Amino acid sequence: MASKNGRTPESYEPGDLNFHYNREEREAMLSEDTRRVLRKTKFFSMNRRNMIILADIAVIVLFTMIFAPIAMGGRSTARMDGFRASLKAYEYDGSVLISLKIEAREDNPQEAGLVTAKISIEGTDMSEEVVDLLPSAVDTPRHLRVEFPSENDEKKKALVDMEINGVKRTLSAGVKSE
Repeated sequence: MASKNGRTPESYEPGDLNFHYNREEREAMLSEDTRRVLRKTKFFSMNRRNMIILADIAVIVLFTMIFAPIAMGGRSTARMDGFRASLKAYEYDGSVLISLKIEAREDNPQEAGLVTAKISIEGTDMSEEVVDLLPSAVDTPRHLRVEFPSENDEKKKALVDMEINGVKRTLSAGVKSE
């Protein structure tokens, strides 16, 4: 049994209430002004307000990604030639304690090489050169530790110029107070 406009009822039981919902038909009956408002309320329709908000978010993310490493005080870790080096520095009891940890990323059965590190504090004449063997297994890291006297209460930065198997890197880390 067909109804108007070629539609069939959803139920044949007497007394049942049938609701026929067709979004396209309903939107076709709307005025042009109402359709324009409905189009503007969609989030991803690139109207001016949404474009400005998305541009603001993109600028904030870019600035954070670019300037965060600079504001944090440089790189305190490096990966080079199958090894990972990390630098930490603390100020404790009138002295600055600097630790350089070198660990192998994978087992390296080759003969042990050397790591040469010149450890210093930025803005001072104090520096110390340390030479040690590189670790040959993953679970045996090497620690190079140096202690300098603390001269003043200014913010300090520890610097390490290191060389592993001919590859040179400079690491820096802010000195944390304990």
